[in-house]
Amino acid sequence: MRKVGITGGPATGKSTLLRLLSRLGYPVFSADEVVRRLLAPQGQAFEKVKALCPWAVKPEGTLDRRLLLERLVQDPDLRQALEALLHPLVREELLVFFAKARKAAWAFAEIPLLFEAGWEDLFDEIWVVTCKEETQRRRLRERLGKEELVEGLLKLQWPLSQKVLWATRVFSSENTPEVWRRKLQGIFSKSRAPTGESP
Repeated sequence: MRKVGITGGPATGKSTLLRLLSRLGYPVFSADEVVRRLLAPQGQAFEKVKALCPWAVKPEGTLDRRLLLERLVQDPDLRQALEALLHPLVREELLVFFAKARKAAWAFAEIPLLFEAGWEDLFDEIWVVTCKEETQRRRLRERLGKEELVEGLLKLQWPLSQKVLWATRVFSSENTPEVWRRKLQGIFSKSRAPTGESP
């Protein structure tokens, strides 16, 4: 099984690539989805984050993820505390995912902070999803609204130009999904089928 980490900058199109791979029949893992589950009221990290960030608890008892983001881009200590809490839990679930997918030819994990967390050794290949800077900023402004939040989020991660240097393959979301599909077909044509059988 080839273990592939998918990363890139915020709003570059990582999730789009992951959905395409899922539709092609490959097992996929999303760190963002795991974090959302961990931070839900019944999630494994909820009580600890609630104790660490009581100001982020909404009246209905859920966590205000937007407020958490606004604070952590301004507070390095808070960011480090949250990463120290969440990263081991995400890593544990990632290893379980790989174990369950061991019979597949390929398995894909979307990890936004793959390089920043130092998880390169967990993967056989690293695919980086990129786009033009103006495209990325436009998407982030549409998603976040505040320019200072856009700037803060970008500063939390390695620049795309640095991530590309460490990439096995690069996918630009300036291309259409059909271009990606053809590229993937070329990559997989010499490999086994998604489940591990010969094509």
